[in-house]
Amino acid sequence: MARRRSLLSDETKMHFARLQGAGDRAQPGDYGQLTSREAGNMVKYAIQAAQQALAGQTPDPSRMQ
Repeated sequence: MARRRSLLSDETKMHFARLQGAGDRAQPGDYGQLTSREAGNMVKYAIQAAQQALAGQTPDPSRMQ
C-alpha cells in the first residue's frame, strides 16, 4: 500500500497550532498530544486560509475564528 502524502507541510501545521496556543504541545510530525478540538481547529484554520488564498486575499489570522 502506498503512503499518503500530507497536503500541508509540518511547518504549516505548526503555524496553525501556534495560532491557537497549542504550539507547545505539538511536535513536527507528531500531533498526538493535541485534543480533538485543537486538531479540528487546525483544520478549520487551514480551510479558511485556503479559501482566502483562492479569493485572492492574504490570509489574516486575526479574522480566523
